Amino acid sequence: MNPYADYCLEDFVLDARFQRWVRYQEADEVAFWHQYGQQNPQQEFDIQHAQALLRSVYQRYESRLSDSEIHSEIQKLISKARVSKETPIGLLSDQEESSEVKVIPIGGRLTWLIRAAVVILLLGVGWWLWTIQKPASVYEQRIAGQTLLERKNQTKVKQIVRLADGSRVILNPDARISYPAQFAADRRQIYLSGTAFFEVTKDTKRPFVVYANELMTKVLGTSFLIQAADGATKTTVEVKEGRVSVSETTDKQIRQRGASRELNGLIVTTNQKVIFERDQDRLVKTLRDNPEIVASADKSVPFQFTNTPVSDVLTDLKRAYQVDILFDKDVLSHCPLTATLTDQSLYEKLSVICEAIGARYEILDGQIIVDSKGCN
Repeated sequence: MNPYADYCLEDFVLDARFQRWVRYQEADEVAFWHQYGQQNPQQEFDIQHAQALLRSVYQRYESRLSDSEIHSEIQKLISKARVSKETPIGLLSDQEESSEVKVIPIGGRLTWLIRAAVVILLLGVGWWLWTIQKPASVYEQRIAGQTLLERKNQTKVKQIVRLADGSRVILNPDARISYPAQFAADRRQIYLSGTAFFEVTKDTKRPFVVYANELMTKVLGTSFLIQAADGATKTTVEVKEGRVSVSETTDKQIRQRGASRELNGLIVTTNQKVIFERDQDRLVKTLRDNPEIVASADKSVPFQFTNTPVSDVLTDLKRAYQVDILFDKDVLSHCPLTATLTDQSLYEKLSVICEAIGARYEILDGQIIVDSKGCN
């Protein structure tokens, strides 16, 4: 008994054994279907077109989709074709029919309904392939056509990449960078996708430039973090120590800025960060979520205060964290503070101070502003 005797095009497409033959070309399956086609010439048209349909999927997306995902998409495609079979072929334009698929009548057997199914299936495959094809990311667009080395962290822990100039890049899982084997004489240029921390060796003659999503970050020598996942709505640059300039790469002068040794973009300094909001196309500067005491700062400050003027306390914080703290020195120099602030974060320290003297603070454009009318 022939289990395939009543098969039409879509039945072959959905058949698991037929799919295995087209995709894997195993010797026994090749022999079986070759013999079957010779013995059943009346189904030759359906077999050939089903084979072509599946090949167009497998050959292009074999490395992108799993067996179950491809099978699921094929079933969705066939389901759409079944629903659409009630639409007469006359509703399709002559141009669509002739340009997308050539239907060859075989002995008058091919009815308008089968013609419609074939056209719908093949047009549907074209639409499906177009919709699942992801457009190239900004990272991929930037590195296209260049001869670069690429390092990708495919582990679950951070990886260290050491560059020829002595700089270090700490890649988070799934992050990747591309860079030339030898840096140019006027700049050190790197492309990033994902999250990475940079410790850049100082070289005043060759700026270190990182392209990540829509941002260009340029430094002469410092340490900073960039979060730039593909397709993310926000890209963040955080400076641990030093200063960087951040520019949108849509800037018409971006090439000149990349080669210049001057930091011409938005300047971001120690313990500050800048966020690029893609949907609003704007840069916002603020402080890091958890500012740290700078390693090069004077560590002799114990943050233990006894009747110390608040103006002096804030000056000590400013020096330790190297952030701008704006306050009225004349007013706060008459406000004493007794407190131990050794183990708190910067924001916790500020909250204790403000609560003690009835003040408040806010962060504006990467600066801390303490507002007080005097001591309680």
